[in-house]
Amino acid sequence: MPSTATLVHAPLSPIERRALRAVVAAAAGFAVYGMATGAPSTLAYLFTVAALGALVLGLRRRPLPAPLVIGMAVLAVAHLAGGLVRVGDGVLYNATFGSPILRYDHLFHTAAVFVGTLVLWTVLVRPAVPGGGAGLVVLCVLAGLGLGALNEMVEFLSTLAHSGSHVGGYANTGWDLVCNTGGGLAAGAFLRRSR
Repeated sequence: MPSTATLVHAPLSPIERRALRAVVAAAAGFAVYGMATGAPSTLAYLFTVAALGALVLGLRRRPLPAPLVIGMAVLAVAHLAGGLVRVGDGVLYNATFGSPILRYDHLFHTAAVFVGTLVLWTVLVRPAVPGGGAGLVVLCVLAGLGLGALNEMVEFLSTLAHSGSHVGGYANTGWDLVCNTGGGLAAGAFLRRSR
């Protein structure tokens, strides 16, 4: 059983404090923007960012590596922008960059599962099993894919709640799963090499 000392949260590092302030400021800005433009998913996007941030803060026991903190902050802002910034008849998540494969949504899913898998490793696996083996890397990749699947469930439920969610249909879900897998495998390769 872990000692009580290992269950105590370390104070936020300077980079964690700066990233948290930046995300809070961005969330406030996107809240105003979303309300001003009448974006129907404003509260859902804000809640998602707040809930995930609170979860990571609640699970974290020591300061997180600066690149991971920056990655999470960038993803939080990118998620808010993706769902709330209008582009043509849709939102930024629907925007493509020259090719349907290079869609903002696909790039976001890949990056989100990559970073999410690294967060799982850093917050849950590494403290419990220092120097964890290849089997734990695989398990962590599968857990990262589980986060992606959870996101797909939320996207599905949001389409049932209202048609203004801009989530898409079967093809969108399929591409999201492909991108989630790419991000998870990339994270696994990164963890395998960096261990």
